Amino acid sequence: MTRRRISALPALLLLAAAACAPGGAVGRAQAQALAGDLAGASAELERERGLRPGSVDVHVALGEVYYQIARDALDREHDETRYLAFLERSVSEFVTALELDPRNEQPHFYLAVMDTYRGDLRQALRGFNNARHLQPAGTAYTNIAEIYVYMGQLNKARAWNDLGLKKGAPYGIGVFNDMLIAWKQGDLAEARRCFAELRSSDPETLRTINVVRLPEAPRRFEDFAGYCCASPACGPFMKDACRSLALDVREREISKEAVLKELRIEMEKQRRLRKVYEQRKELEIEVEGAPPRDAPR
Repeated sequence: MTRRRISALPALLLLAAAACAPGGAVGRAQAQALAGDLAGASAELERERGLRPGSVDVHVALGEVYYQIARDALDREHDETRYLAFLERSVSEFVTALELDPRNEQPHFYLAVMDTYRGDLRQALRGFNNARHLQPAGTAYTNIAEIYVYMGQLNKARAWNDLGLKKGAPYGIGVFNDMLIAWKQGDLAEARRCFAELRSSDPETLRTINVVRLPEAPRRFEDFAGYCCASPACGPFMKDACRSLALDVREREISKEAVLKELRIEMEKQRRLRKVYEQRKELEIEVEGAPPRDAPR
């Protein structure tokens, strides 16, 4: 998405939103995280959190680093205990940021990214819509479009994507979503055309899947598709599309007990958010309830 988009968004560069300036603790942590030193980044931000407990930027940056550590623990190390510990820490940091600043859209964006990874697309849709209410930029609409692609609701995906472009979303993000839509509906020729356009004009858009940086820029559409299908954050939503290319889909490998723990973390998140937004009803934030249906005009 994007702070840009979600699954393969070019906007989900680690700490991109939080690190407004190149210097300071957040900037140093960003550099460490991009270099692969997540332990160093988290230590830097934990120290800064102790010094500035009221800093929303620090909580958001730390939440993203914790999420990266959680993803590595489950996807690479198959360590559910570590995954759940850092997932809980990550969610708590984002919720704390909203307790400090209920109007900040960034935590809603990241929480929706995490919901997408867990496979809860309806909750992810609600989260991205909350971010749109708070910051109705064009990319807020294209993020929702991408979720509708994963849900298989392609007409809605096109409508939200077009609206996002009209509201100023970068052209490359629209092409990215067009590529996903074409692939999802089985039009491989159009998907390859979109990929070729992106690779020549906006290759960075192809480098990230759900906040995880690809080891190298894909050279062909089939390379990108292979990364997507092999990622638990992308492949499970594109199963038929993956099969059309004879690619195996990698599901999340997680026990029923861990799924129940995820549910408890989600329930605690909702409890804290309800407390925040019951006092700020004018913000129209949906902690529970129906996600958006039709693209607004």
